[in-house]
Amino acid sequence: MARLKTFLPLVLSAFVVLAQAKITQDDFTGVGHILVLNSSNWKTAKPEQKVGCLDNDGRVIKEKSLDECGTFVRLNDYPYTLSSKEGNCTFSDERTVPNTDSYYGKRDHAWTCNATYSAIIYDELYTINGFNYPLLCWGDIACFYDAKKIPDDDEKVPLWQFRWGSQQMDITPGHVMLQLMWSKTGDYPKRTDSESIPGPRVQLKPNMQQPLLQGQKARS
Repeated sequence: MARLKTFLPLVLSAFVVLAQAKITQDDFTGVGHILVLNSSNWKTAKPEQKVGCLDNDGRVIKEKSLDECGTFVRLNDYPYTLSSKEGNCTFSDERTVPNTDSYYGKRDHAWTCNATYSAIIYDELYTINGFNYPLLCWGDIACFYDAKKIPDDDEKVPLWQFRWGSQQMDITPGHVMLQLMWSKTGDYPKRTDSESIPGPRVQLKPNMQQPLLQGQKARS
């Protein structure tokens, strides 16, 4: 029994390492839903923290079934962006509501998918090799998002980038920090000459610090 007690932690540690090694850029491809997690730690984020999903317009909803979630397609060639039946998805549409409560995010606009916007490479979301699950990041290795609240039934809540700095180190006061997770439902036809989807150069390491993947740090 003593040997078993010693052996089990080693097995569990090995399992965690293997679980992390499962996620690569290829896990964020094709067609799927985007789940919303109530999580402020990428190391411990898991599907059980799901509090909703994104609808086809790009807003957070409290789904009763995955059928109510938006269906998104990730292009497998340039610019590697997401779209729904409503159109291309972006944080750059200035017609969406700004995050006026945020000290550093006052000029940030909510994520949206619409047919009037032409997506560019800077609209790309991506995952990181080594995650336990296909969590979605954006910009300069930022893997967290900002919303006013977790939606109640029939509510549609805007989703913003999460920014921080010396005047606001944490999530916007009164708001909630969220993470996004890809839930693949099918494949998207590949071009025969398409290259591998690019991802960030960063690879997860055992002693990697939390702030590296926390969010966009604003200049004071």
